Amino acid sequence: MEEKTYKNRAHMVFEILKQEILDLELKPGQAISENEICERFQVSRTPVRDALWRLQEQGFVDTIPYRGTYVTLLNLNNIRQIIYMRVAVETMVMRDFIDVATPMIMEDIRYMIRKQQALILEADFEPEQFYRMDAKLHAIWFEATDKRKLWEIIQAQQLHYTRFRMLDFVTETDFTRIIKEHKLLFELLERKDKDGLEEALKEHLYYSMKRMKKQIEVDYKDYFEQDASAQ
Repeated sequence: MEEKTYKNRAHMVFEILKQEILDLELKPGQAISENEICERFQVSRTPVRDALWRLQEQGFVDTIPYRGTYVTLLNLNNIRQIIYMRVAVETMVMRDFIDVATPMIMEDIRYMIRKQQALILEADFEPEQFYRMDAKLHAIWFEATDKRKLWEIIQAQQLHYTRFRMLDFVTETDFTRIIKEHKLLFELLERKDKDGLEEALKEHLYYSMKRMKKQIEVDYKDYFEQDASAQ
């Protein structure tokens, strides 16, 4: 019973810290204090150390001898490669989706866009809420074409890409632009315009790189590995 309780506590600490890292509540490069975690969760050092070990094993934190444990920095080259992969894969998935889309599935997309529009009208909406809605929208064509596993692989790229996407949404000042891009994708799907889809999707997925160029190089340079801007 004691061992099970210990494992449950370690798992709880691991899951909460992992989500806080993904949501940027724990910033890239931020120090993590073992003592503070113990006090915060009211647990002993053993489950905390186990949780930190799992986080380190999965690349979310680095432990530097005699210095401490830190949230890992973002690698811009890794992020570029994930976007490249996503453009290539998602373009093919959307082409397949055009051939199988039913009016009901298209309505699902329209409904998700309406939900996004309603969300940004709320004064206190959080960027992670929009992030999750955005993911649900893109997941529709993966699920409709029986490519759920591919979507899961993309979503599993959490260490760098998910945090970059969250930083994108945290710094975004015009969510209406993203919704307009989603509407364009919807219109192109309706028109079965496969060539137009490829260009629109590429612009949609790469835009954050262009929009955030100065922020990556100046405002948030400490969030990225030192040689990131040169890659």
